[in-house]
Amino acid sequence: MRYAVISLILTVSQLEAEVKRSGGRNLRMAIASKQVFCDLDPIAVNKLKVKGCSVSNVGGVKADVMFPPVVTPPEPLTGAPIYTPEELFWFAGLEELRSLTEPPLYGEGMNLAIIGTGIRETHRKINGRVIYSKNYTTDVMGDGFDHDTGVCDIALAVVPQCSILNLRVLNDNGEGTEEDVAIAIDDCITMLDTNPVIAPEVINLSLGGPDDGNPDNPLRVACRAAIDRGIWIFASAGNGGPAPYTVTCPACEQYVGAVGSCGYEPFIISDWSSRGPTLEGLVKPDIVMFGENISMASSVSDTSIVAKSGTSFAVPIISAIAILYQEGVRRLVEVPGEIPPGIILAGQRLVPINEIIDNYIPNMCIKPQGVALEKDYDYGSGLVWGPLVYRAITVTPVEETMEVMLSSMGPIVAIGLLGAILGNMLKGVK
Repeated sequence: MRYAVISLILTVSQLEAEVKRSGGRNLRMAIASKQVFCDLDPIAVNKLKVKGCSVSNVGGVKADVMFPPVVTPPEPLTGAPIYTPEELFWFAGLEELRSLTEPPLYGEGMNLAIIGTGIRETHRKINGRVIYSKNYTTDVMGDGFDHDTGVCDIALAVVPQCSILNLRVLNDNGEGTEEDVAIAIDDCITMLDTNPVIAPEVINLSLGGPDDGNPDNPLRVACRAAIDRGIWIFASAGNGGPAPYTVTCPACEQYVGAVGSCGYEPFIISDWSSRGPTLEGLVKPDIVMFGENISMASSVSDTSIVAKSGTSFAVPIISAIAILYQEGVRRLVEVPGEIPPGIILAGQRLVPINEIIDNYIPNMCIKPQGVALEKDYDYGSGLVWGPLVYRAITVTPVEETMEVMLSSMGPIVAIGLLGAILGNMLKGVK
């Protein structure tokens, strides 16, 4: 059987040697997340456990969460072509957001890694935006499952000048393994050191596998390693609702942003959007976004369009908003004489993702009337709403000193960029 082995004591090279001594075969290293993937027999598994290693079965990821143990995107649901990504762009009121800095915010100089079914890079709505591609499957590079071409299109509607990393880990059936996804994430981390020009600021995972409640799940280990290096990750909560305990992995990981789906008319949680809690008792999803009836690029041809619904297609909107936030921070700290104290340009962010999820997003969200205000298992913290953000921004009097203003800039900017987009969505959608 295939396993992932980690150790809190051994270095990666020491762990590799120990796995070989214990009888491991067909080793594959995830250096950045300090994991060894290998074939082990039961005796070898016991040897490694005795030596203090954590040994986990390698499961799968898949487009259809109803068929474990493969990792997949949540099964795309047929949608009516009510909203296009371009319309979502307009509904979001992004022109107002872009004008917050000079030059305006379009995702320029930022990188988004889309890890999933692959992308039809020649599609007219995507052509020229992919700067790096890698195929982890045995199928020909492309998007045979017709999934992440749409995900990419939606993201680019929000950040049209962002560069895309196309990392294909799922085959033409929309199936893959936790190992391949973890290796792809590991490669993104390694880029921070070996090729920072193309290293992603954000990873989009419109995929998932069953939540097994194991914190040492190889996919969760890889995500934590990326988050520790400052890469933000957003993942689809899954389309397994309305049953509880259906949030998939890695969305079940604490600081992987788990994105559920809601409708606009009416503004309620999508019936099929996965619900928490996680098997470890975490309140998930973290946030919801419009994920119904979106018209998007299809991989069938360079001009094809298809309508779909699903949490997979709510995620890229949030991932793109995160790109805009980070671009905004980068613009702010590049302004001479206005650099907040203690802020370093080399890839650091004003507000880390754990603080945004824990402290800021919950205070800037709205939910339908009659829904509990606190974070819940259906809506998470809810939909971030612009008016609450604007009120937060205007709390600080202009007469206050620059020092006070800069000390509060982190949460204000973080919430402001997210909330301005989502709030204007609510005001603009017809």
